[in-house]
Amino acid sequence: MEQAWNHKVSKFDILKKLIKYKKLGYNHVTYLGGEPFIQPVFLDALILGKKLHYTILVTTNCTTLHIDKQASKFLPYIDELILSVEAIDKEKQQLISRTQNYVHWDEVFENIKKYWKGSFLKANIVITQDNKDILFELVKYLNEKGIGKIAITYPDLTLEYYGKEHTLEKIAPRYSECINQIIKIINYCNIQKIGLKLPDFPFCIFPADKVDLYLKLTDDYDFATRLKIRHTGEEVDRGDLTDANVLPRNRRHIPKCDRCKYEPKCWGPSVFYDELYGLSEINPIF
Repeated sequence: MEQAWNHKVSKFDILKKLIKYKKLGYNHVTYLGGEPFIQPVFLDALILGKKLHYTILVTTNCTTLHIDKQASKFLPYIDELILSVEAIDKEKQQLISRTQNYVHWDEVFENIKKYWKGSFLKANIVITQDNKDILFELVKYLNEKGIGKIAITYPDLTLEYYGKEHTLEKIAPRYSECINQIIKIINYCNIQKIGLKLPDFPFCIFPADKVDLYLKLTDDYDFATRLKIRHTGEEVDRGDLTDANVLPRNRRHIPKCDRCKYEPKCWGPSVFYDELYGLSEINPIF
C-alpha cells in the first residue's frame, strides 16, 4: 500500500489520490496486500474513504484481526471483505506461508461477526502442495463460519514470495492430485448453495457426469460477468464448445491433450475470458 512503481508513497500521497479519483467519478476503492491492516496509513485511508462515500473492498490474510482492539478499529469502515485462507491449524499455516505467522481463525470470525457490517464476504483458497489434501475441510469450515462465496485458485507464478528456485510443480499439485478433493467440494457446494469459483480445470480431468455441475457452479458464481462476454456480436452459448463459438487461448506452453473429446478446446470455462480481459493464463500440467 505504501509503495507504487518501486517508490515510497507517503500518507499524504495516498489520501490525495483518494480525493483525486473521487473527483474523477470513481466510487469504489480496493486495498490489497501485502497486509493492509499493518500499514500505518490504512486507518486514515479507510476513514477518508468513507467520508468520500467510497465502497471499500479489502483483501486480507487476517494476521491481526483476531485482536479485538484491531478488529473494532478497522472493520466498521469496510464494505466488502475477501479473506485469504490456506489452512486453519498453526503448523500447516506456517508451512505454507514459510513464516512464523499464525492466524487465529476462530477469533477472526468472532470479530467479523461483532464488528463488520458490510455487504460482501468471500474467502479465497490458493491450492498448494501443502494443503491439497485439506481443501474440502477448508471449504466445510468456511461454510460453517457463514462464508457463502468461496474462490479456489492456483498460485500466481509472478509472485517472488515463493522464491526464484521454485517451479509450479513444487508449489502446486497437478490437477490429478487434487481432483478428488475438488469433486467433493463441487458436490458439497451444490448441496449447500455455496457460490464456488474454481480454477480453469480442463474438462477431461473430471468424470463425465461432473462436467455439467462444474460448469453450472462456475457460471452461477460469476453469471453477470459472463453474460457480458460476446463473440461475433452474440452472447456465447455456454453449452456450445465448437470452434465457431469458443475463443482460442494461447497455451503453447502446455502439452496437447491427447485423450479429451473436447480437444483442443478442453481447458475449461475461462476460454471465454481472454478476449474480455486480455489475460494470458499459466496452468499447471496434469
